[in-house]
Amino acid sequence: MNAVHRLRTSDGTIVVEATGSGPALLLLHGISGNRRSWDGVTARLSSRFTVLAADLPARGDSDIPYSARYGLEHEVRRVSELTQQAGIASTVVVGHSHGASIALGLARNLPSVAGLVLVNPVTPWSRRPLLLSFPGLRHSTLLAAALSRFRKPVTRYILERRVLQRGRRADPNLVERYAAAYKSPRRAQALLAALSDWDPSAQRSFHPRRRLPVLVLAGVADRRMRLGDTARLAELLGARYLLLAGAGHALPDERPDLVSDAIRELAEPLDLPPFEPAGRNRNDGKMAQA
Repeated sequence: MNAVHRLRTSDGTIVVEATGSGPALLLLHGISGNRRSWDGVTARLSSRFTVLAADLPARGDSDIPYSARYGLEHEVRRVSELTQQAGIASTVVVGHSHGASIALGLARNLPSVAGLVLVNPVTPWSRRPLLLSFPGLRHSTLLAAALSRFRKPVTRYILERRVLQRGRRADPNLVERYAAAYKSPRRAQALLAALSDWDPSAQRSFHPRRRLPVLVLAGVADRRMRLGDTARLAELLGARYLLLAGAGHALPDERPDLVSDAIRELAEPLDLPPFEPAGRNRNDGKMAQA
């Protein structure tokens, strides 16, 4: 299987790219990323798994629902709807950064979640930048226009100063991919709405009610999430905790080899059944094999 699908939710459509065959892995990117963040991981896992990489709403190729909210409860609800539309009966969910928070919420709500891999996870104790508390952030058309116009230098600055391991230069392709999150003023404003609604402390209400196999991965040089907090989250979840060298906050991009190995190590012993997509045509919003 290798196909791109548009799946309907109550707030618009979410794009999911399905690659490979075997048990399902659902991959969720960070708050300003897109499904391309997982390309290096997907290439290493698609021979053994059906890798389902999603674009969260307002990011990547998914819809831009302006009236929608982007608090954690809303993000979890939409992705829960996605799993039902796709016919995912059993899966390991892999989330990066903010996507890890959504993964935890899915595990709380859905019995189909059989395991979790949390990569550079946001934690309930993560610090929210003061800029994101600015009252007019989500409605600022001027800021959205400026963000879109200068998206590449802004993206390079953020990657090199806050995301990648200190001293690492951002590859032009990486800059281009992350800058795509605000390639137009409309997309930039939607991203500002997502950032405005982001509240790490909301995660406290979304931890799973049941014990699951959980693996937490952190980069030794992560400048966004404090290692003490990610270790504390792992302990709270009864999870295995791995610190990976040579990487910062972008483990899927910086060390896709190690991330893939870790996912495989958690997922293979679970012996999940092969993924069978919902057997309807693409016009009704369901998954179908290409």
